[in-house]
Amino acid sequence: MKNFWIYTALILSITSCQTVLENVPIPEIPQKAVVFGNIEVDGQYHSFRITKSKPILNASESNEYDVIMDADVTVSSGANTYTFTYSKVEELYEYLGKLNLTAGEAILQVVTPTLGTLTSTVEVPEAIGAFDLKVDSIVRDYEVQYNILFTFPARDVPQYFRLEGFTGYASDTFPAYATNEYFTNEENLDLPIKLKSSLYKWKDDQGGSADLFVNVTRISKEYHTYGKALQTYNPDNPFAEPRPLPNNITGGLGLFAITRTIRVKID
Repeated sequence: MKNFWIYTALILSITSCQTVLENVPIPEIPQKAVVFGNIEVDGQYHSFRITKSKPILNASESNEYDVIMDADVTVSSGANTYTFTYSKVEELYEYLGKLNLTAGEAILQVVTPTLGTLTSTVEVPEAIGAFDLKVDSIVRDYEVQYNILFTFPARDVPQYFRLEGFTGYASDTFPAYATNEYFTNEENLDLPIKLKSSLYKWKDDQGGSADLFVNVTRISKEYHTYGKALQTYNPDNPFAEPRPLPNNITGGLGLFAITRTIRVKID
């Protein structure tokens, strides 16, 4: 008789747990427009990717995000307004030619028929001025390691930079491995900002090697915060703590950035 009551209590406990789990409502997350784009001030081609957000629980059979193809996209700076047009081939909103972005702010506006209006205001960065560059190299059998140090003077305001390395073979360019991609001096405004990195290029079987370049880019605080977050973002790790990525789009999600870049050849 004692065993009968034990089994009965166990069955009731399991049944009760199943009932609670089956009746838990799944919250509905409203769909939003997502905008990603970067304008290089001195560039001749600019684009934005505009898609629909996708909740974790959805019925879609595809891993791709749905592209919004019927939005009105403009960028304004001072008295100038530039309209971006949608390309079905690239699935991007594009503008060909240089944008005359004056010092101050640039405003992005995206008007969608179903997901509302999105806006973002970003400070136009100043051109990259004078700097000091020091380069040391370590030659090995199949590679050369370059230790580089860019130094920019203090400006009494926070500065944000990104370094990207590239190797070039004739007309082909490939990303080069580099360390310490993002830099800021926001905690030491009185000191020069130092951009220190190590880059590598490999020799081929005939002893030749590719050209090595570094893109030095002045970026905004939002771009810096987003880039640093991506470095530690690992959605495939089941033990990672979930956290939202930085966002500077009002009315939606994503990132709008404006940059200024110079390319320096490392010899």
